[in-house]
Amino acid sequence: MKVGIDIHSVGKQQTGNETYIRNLVDNLLDLDSDDTDFHLFYTHEDKMKVDARVPQTRITPPQSIFRIPFVFPYQLHKEKIDVAHFQYVIPPITCCPTAVTIHDISYEFHPEYFNPMECRRMKLLIPYSARKSQHILTVSEYSKQQIVEKYRVPEEKVTVTYNGVSDQFRVLGDELLTLQKLARFALDKPYILAVGNLQPRKNIERLIRAYSILRSAGKIDLDLVLVGRLRWGGAAIFDEVESLGIKEHIHITGYVSDDELVALYNKANLFVYPSLYEGFGLPLVEAMACGTPVISSIASCLPEVGGDAAYYIDPYSENEMMLAIEHLANNTTACDKLVEKGFQRAKQFSWKNAAEKTLQVFKEIVA
Repeated sequence: MKVGIDIHSVGKQQTGNETYIRNLVDNLLDLDSDDTDFHLFYTHEDKMKVDARVPQTRITPPQSIFRIPFVFPYQLHKEKIDVAHFQYVIPPITCCPTAVTIHDISYEFHPEYFNPMECRRMKLLIPYSARKSQHILTVSEYSKQQIVEKYRVPEEKVTVTYNGVSDQFRVLGDELLTLQKLARFALDKPYILAVGNLQPRKNIERLIRAYSILRSAGKIDLDLVLVGRLRWGGAAIFDEVESLGIKEHIHITGYVSDDELVALYNKANLFVYPSLYEGFGLPLVEAMACGTPVISSIASCLPEVGGDAAYYIDPYSENEMMLAIEHLANNTTACDKLVEKGFQRAKQFSWKNAAEKTLQVFKEIVA
């Protein structure tokens, strides 16, 4: 069986999508499967560093309007691919069956979180891909239920493969090395950490307002660190910081490397994830694996992922955010209990398991 995998998100700092495909491919290649060969199709010069025996073909031009409907069908035929894997959107015509990973369909329920043009594109192409593909992979039972109900596909056509936690997300024993990795951020005070692209559905504005009230009232003495790239609609976050007059206490890092992210988790006093909608919410379990106590939104799939290892809040309530942050910032015992539960919870999410289930789907499709 020859499997073709679209890895165009690699090298583009696409956070969740890139993390998923990098780890999935790495673990697929590690599986002991003598009857399976893989062929990777990339667009960015920063392609994956894999065994030289695994062929990789660069797709040009890289723009999706050419890549998906024209170049990919030709390359799949040329390389004699038996089954092809894509994220979100598949080519309209292919010479082989396809599997598509749809992480979530938030654009269907919350179009206000997206660039209108991009939202229209997703509403057109992703439902088509869901129906035309031979199988759909998704990353939580919550997402599966929404895909099945919204797109009216058979339940047996959708398989849940939970995201995993990479081994590098762990407690770092070397304090000096951790500080060296954080040197460029100039974090000289204890801090609360939030991770996620700066966009409306991450709910960062409410977190900033809740933080500002606590800080002004003298109830916490922690800075706030926001990690993530600026996305559509995210500029309002900077306006909020300016208007509240707390700029000196808020650090916005932009995109960070995985090594830096691990160090940021390790040094954080608290991790807050107030998102309004997620398909999985990988930072939740990454923070747990690094020994950071977690405050999480109770929205969408997050309770499914976090289990009993997070302190849950209503993401629309600034008051609940305030109470949760104040409680954990001043309660070492409560934090220690969350940390211990977090370690156990994070162990339940494995990229190897995700790869094994994905490979089984490929085999069933070809069979």
